[in-house]
Amino acid sequence: MQMAFLSSFRFGQQAVYPEELLERLRSFPLLDAIGESTLRTLLGEANWFGLPGGMLLDRDGENDAALFLVVTGSLGVFVKDELGQRKLIAHVPAGETVGEMSLISGRQEHSAQLVAMRDSELLRISPESFEMLIARYPRVMMNLMRMLVRRLQSAHQERGTQARPRTFAIVPLQEGLDDEPIARRLASALGQMGRRAAVLDARAGEQSAEWFNAFEAAHDVVFYRGDAPDSAWTHQCLRQADRIFLLARADRPLPQRPLDLPAFKARASGLPELLLLHPSGSAANLPEHFSLRSGLFESHHHLRPGRGGDIARVARFIAGCAVGLVLAGGGARGFAHIGIIKALQEAGVPFDQLGGTSMGAIIAAGIASEWTIEEMAARMRAVFVDDNPLSDFTLPLIALVSGRKVSARLREHFGKTAIEGLPLPFFCISSDLTTGRIHEHRSGPLWRALRASAALPGILPPVTHHGHLLVDGGVMNNLPVDVMRGHGAGAGPIIACDVTGEIDLQAQDSRYGERPWWWLLGQRMRGNPSIVSILMRSGTVGSEAQRRIVREQADYLIEPPMPGIGLRDWKGFDQAIREGYDTARACIEKNGVPSAALPGPRPAHDAD
Repeated sequence: MQMAFLSSFRFGQQAVYPEELLERLRSFPLLDAIGESTLRTLLGEANWFGLPGGMLLDRDGENDAALFLVVTGSLGVFVKDELGQRKLIAHVPAGETVGEMSLISGRQEHSAQLVAMRDSELLRISPESFEMLIARYPRVMMNLMRMLVRRLQSAHQERGTQARPRTFAIVPLQEGLDDEPIARRLASALGQMGRRAAVLDARAGEQSAEWFNAFEAAHDVVFYRGDAPDSAWTHQCLRQADRIFLLARADRPLPQRPLDLPAFKARASGLPELLLLHPSGSAANLPEHFSLRSGLFESHHHLRPGRGGDIARVARFIAGCAVGLVLAGGGARGFAHIGIIKALQEAGVPFDQLGGTSMGAIIAAGIASEWTIEEMAARMRAVFVDDNPLSDFTLPLIALVSGRKVSARLREHFGKTAIEGLPLPFFCISSDLTTGRIHEHRSGPLWRALRASAALPGILPPVTHHGHLLVDGGVMNNLPVDVMRGHGAGAGPIIACDVTGEIDLQAQDSRYGERPWWWLLGQRMRGNPSIVSILMRSGTVGSEAQRRIVREQADYLIEPPMPGIGLRDWKGFDQAIREGYDTARACIEKNGVPSAALPGPRPAHDAD
């Protein structure tokens, strides 16, 4: 795209101005009710320049205390957070202004950075020109005050929310992918959801910035489809995109260095996401040449031939209505998750990303592996009901059981699958005793991550990870809704299933714990909890304050009561499933299914 630059004109000079630019100026709230002659004078005094997408607006020299009018494109406003990281706090779309505060206050330091979110055209107005404008039209200052008040009100009302990405680049990482119809398939899926989606390819490369601005304003989502890894059009796609998808075949090696992004682009749009095309008939498991742990990608999505659900899931992420399911730990009470999932599936709710802790993590991993409900129930019954994996007791130097049976069963059912190779996005949580923080598992061997997430302290030995000791995630966060919310780039509603409840763990004897051990042995059958029950409850109770916080972050909370089912009641398998199913059905009948979970017409996104 040719980015225009006009040198400044002084007062009194005659010049011919593009009528479309004058028309744009008339629409700026700051310039409301300003006369035609003054607009032309202001335009003659201003500098019109282009800022490519991903570039930082330098605030030195003439830009130090200037007012900027965003004619086309948009700017992102970035400030440092409490950790010193730059964070996007606001968008400045076409038709808005930025730099007013520095202009009015005369401050030389700028706490915020301005980055072009896409190829943008700006008008720079100097302090002298602005003073002239105010002197001639005092109404401009009133317009400015109204704008600032609206921004403050909007910032207060929308605190913690971010504008939805609207432009997406789909760029090939390997040769021969320019004809892949992924962009059009995604646009079609979004169209079925009521979004106005369109695809632009290299044929649009000669259009003006104004044309792209109008085209984006007319659609909810625009896909910029790159034609080759390093072409001029592909680089323009990268500059225009709010989010970047890199397209690659799973049966070919990735390039050693993915595409070079424009300066500051990663800050403006985040790290790219990876779309992996799998050969016909292949599983989603990643070949050995892939390594997704290097921090080059924000996330990845598997696209398999003949699996329309894969495209629909990515479309829901793009539309911001991807459904998350979070399952809590709870020992045998966790079997209720199976019934809950069955009820949700019968209601047509898709699961786009999954997470959990301990038993919830194991069941969530089964769903992420695309097990059916029948297969899930059969596997869980075989492992926990027919053959208790917590029965290989050992000398309790580290734990009561050796953990070999648990590890063997996890390897038996999940094999060599890596978390990043699962068909659906998945994470699980363990507790790091070395650092005192949660550990989030999003890559590496699935069975080992589950073994760590379910390592009840004192019952199962900890799992070592680079010298750290990892135990059951329930010690610190038994319902990790906040973790899923924190990775919510494309997230919609989050369904949380909490099976912890108020577990009846009481001592009938007032001197319980003070009696000699031989006396306690005779009292175990009279309601006094054993060491195993105490340890299991300790590994799932977490922090009550943390539990309240994460429960409030869930959009839908399902809590089956399950009276009489304890953490170790493995034989209550069928009852727990029924309790979960009945509770979920009642919840669906009362509240309906998550409104964003099912495809259907939705209000169009307001133009930025």
